[in-house]
Amino acid sequence: MLHDHFLDLDLGPIGRVVTSEDSPATAHEFFFWTAETPAAQNLDIGHIVAAEAEDATAVAVLDDPRRYSDLQSFLDDFYAYDGDPALEALSERVEILVFKARVLATKHRHERKKSKRPVRTGPVFFATRPAIEYALGTDDFAGHKIPMLLHENGNEKNGSPQRTPLFVDGDYLLGPEAGHLNITGMSGLSTKTSHALFTIASTFQTVDDKKVAALMFNVKGADLLYLDKPVEVDPEEDPDLAERYKKAKQKPLPQEDREMYESLGLEIKPFENLRIFAPLAFGKDGGDGMVHAADLRTKDLNTLRNARGEDSCVHPIVWDLEDVLPHAGRIFDPMDYDDKFKGFVEYLRSVPVRTMRGFHSQLDEAFEYFEESESSYWNGHHQATIAKVRNRFGVLPSKCAGLLVHGRVEYGDSPQVDGPFGDREMRVVDISHLSGVPQDLVVTKVINSVWEMAEQGRLGVDKLVIFVDELNKYAPSGSRTSSLKDTLVDISARGRHLNLTLFGAQQFRSKVDDEVVGNAATSLYGRIGDEELTNSSYRSFSGTTREELLQLEKGRLLLRHAHYAVPVFGTFPRPMVLMGKQGTDIFGERKGDAATSVLAVMRNLVKTGKPPAITAIRGDIEGVPEEQVYEALDAVQAAHRTGHGAADPYKNFRWNLTRNNRPARRRESSQILSGLDRMRD
Repeated sequence: MLHDHFLDLDLGPIGRVVTSEDSPATAHEFFFWTAETPAAQNLDIGHIVAAEAEDATAVAVLDDPRRYSDLQSFLDDFYAYDGDPALEALSERVEILVFKARVLATKHRHERKKSKRPVRTGPVFFATRPAIEYALGTDDFAGHKIPMLLHENGNEKNGSPQRTPLFVDGDYLLGPEAGHLNITGMSGLSTKTSHALFTIASTFQTVDDKKVAALMFNVKGADLLYLDKPVEVDPEEDPDLAERYKKAKQKPLPQEDREMYESLGLEIKPFENLRIFAPLAFGKDGGDGMVHAADLRTKDLNTLRNARGEDSCVHPIVWDLEDVLPHAGRIFDPMDYDDKFKGFVEYLRSVPVRTMRGFHSQLDEAFEYFEESESSYWNGHHQATIAKVRNRFGVLPSKCAGLLVHGRVEYGDSPQVDGPFGDREMRVVDISHLSGVPQDLVVTKVINSVWEMAEQGRLGVDKLVIFVDELNKYAPSGSRTSSLKDTLVDISARGRHLNLTLFGAQQFRSKVDDEVVGNAATSLYGRIGDEELTNSSYRSFSGTTREELLQLEKGRLLLRHAHYAVPVFGTFPRPMVLMGKQGTDIFGERKGDAATSVLAVMRNLVKTGKPPAITAIRGDIEGVPEEQVYEALDAVQAAHRTGHGAADPYKNFRWNLTRNNRPARRRESSQILSGLDRMRD
């Protein structure tokens, strides 16, 4: 044997290479018939085997199984049984099962030599884990080994399959050698978002010598709003919370998933640094005055994560007219947004006009001029054009669904949705309650702003992952263009050099811009519909692989990577975080007294030690009006949102409790009190 450690010698040969005039062995594939042993009966599509040539060992993926007999035609069998299927045969007809094996890699006897020689007639064995890792090119990886899936081979021991992590090269996923990930599959059946979360968590845990962060858009309910919550809770550590998990029917991880995480070398833990950004709800605009982001209440934001005690990671998205004007082409109908309309918008930007109040002042000035002058032009713009702009801008606040306020926005120290990122930050932009124009506006503005930050080197981290679902909507194939599509194409082409990686997902890969999918060095395929599989995008897959993609179960995907000669099937465990409706069922607003609300807040803010006991809280707030308790609690949370949180949140709460803070000055007072608290500590 040339490479004993590549062959599972314990189970012995599972078949024998066979060549014929019609089906010869080549450098890239060979055929073998299977033995009748129990081990050989485990063979299936996607398993990995090894066979030998003269001076090399080939490792190959199984594909296209076929069963043969010596019958010349179906009629021979029909006449042999006299047309009676219940008739017992006098002798059992010999049949053999033959697999095609597609070569992943070939290892030569001598390390310095490369071999592409076809395998010779001889025994075939299950490939061992070292053989699979070699065949997937892990020895040639330039960057970190990031686990993406788990391959399960047929060589079982004690009923458990041999498990091998399917690693991808970090330098080919995150750059700079190549980059980007693309995931294709039917909605609800291919777990695209779940695997994106798994890959981001895997990256956070694996790439330990770089600062990495991720940006995701929540487009459905509460799917991504509780990523900082564990998928399960130990009843001994928190029996009350464990009971709420049980009532919400949140099932703990099965033992099989735990074993998968262990095999992948990953911890089961949520995203600890979660930030959620949500737009201001329509009708919550305070008027023409200055809008301080830090003073906006979470319950006035358009998000499902608004329960007291669970909203300290939620921040507002609110824009003034200056923020919105660059994206006017995304807001108005393209047929209506002609060159004259666009020219006047550019004039407003050049003035500059920053607020709706300033906009109305400009138009009042223009129409006063028209009344006093016989000219139909004001600053080079026709009266009809200006009248049209005034008409269209009259409904602009409602078109933006709360994103646009009339006054000027002041963020101060408050985090911004398009601001720099922190290490291991998971930033979620909640647009689930938006649709149409405002949803597109948020996605466009945020991604364009992040791309500008990347070009200027202001990301704040070494690597940033952007996950965009429904790529066929935002970067469609064909000649139709938009600013967002242009940015996504730029990211796919140049992002790896600017530390920006696109994780894209879609149901129809064939309807995504060729440059976007073509630049993805790593691709995943879940269950795909037959109308999509007939497209030329899948012609490189064998017929058997395409048929497998039609019926893949949840959690099983096909992985194609820059280092892999052949795509490989693998599985991944359930995400290690809380997803979906269970999040709001467990952590949503619940009826309770003020002490319970204080405890809920302290559970999230206290990072070292344990939160105060409920009895101690009740003693501290006894005799204090409930309104004052909530006011003090809001002040503590506001300070933490802006980065001015006290070292001891509960001490800061008690400090605020003794002062009659006015809501209008909550932002300033909470910072002062937190600063004093830190000085005392």
